[in-house]
Amino acid sequence: MYSTDRHTSALVALPRRNVEDPTHGVEAVKYKSDAFEPWVAEDVAKFCTTWQIGTRQRLAFEPLLCSGLRRSDIVRAGRQHMVGNTFSMRTQKTGAEITVESPDRLMSVIAQTQTGDLAFIGGENGQPSTTESFGNWFRKHCTKAGVEKSAYGVRKLSATLAANAGASSHELMAQYGWATSRQARTYTK
Repeated sequence: MYSTDRHTSALVALPRRNVEDPTHGVEAVKYKSDAFEPWVAEDVAKFCTTWQIGTRQRLAFEPLLCSGLRRSDIVRAGRQHMVGNTFSMRTQKTGAEITVESPDRLMSVIAQTQTGDLAFIGGENGQPSTTESFGNWFRKHCTKAGVEKSAYGVRKLSATLAANAGASSHELMAQYGWATSRQARTYTK
C-alpha cells in the first residue's frame, strides 16, 4: 500500500463525532520539566569557597563560567585551542566554531593548576574524560560544595551574565555555539 493510502485509511478510522477537530475533548498531556536550574551568585560563592584555585574542581568550573562550554566541549578543551588568551574550537553538538576571549582570572586559574596534556581537565588517569563521566564527577563535587546543580546550570548562568553585560543575540550565538537566535533570545528578553 502506498504511504498516502495508509494515512488516509488511518484518518478514515478516526471517530466521526467531530471531524473538524479530532482532538476535541482530549486533555493535553502535562510533562514534568527537566530543565536544569541555573546557578546563582550564592552557588558560585559556595563552590569557589569549597574548591580553591589549584584544584581540578575549580579548573573545571572557571572555563564553564567564563566560556559557557558544554560538557561535550569542556572535556576536549585544552592548550591547543588557545592563542594567547583567545580560546577557539568547533563545538561537538552543533559544529559551530566558537571564539571566546578568556579573562585574566581564567588564565590565572589555568596557570596555577595542573592540567592534562590534551585537555585542561583530565580524569584521574590523566586522560581526557568522557562527557558523561565529567558530568557525574562535576555534579558530585557540586554536591560536596552544597550546590545541588549541574554543569549545564553554570552554562545558563554564563549566558545570563553575558546577556546582562550587553551581549547581542548574535554575540551570544557566536560564544555559545547556537545555530539560531531563538536560544539567544531566551537570555536577551
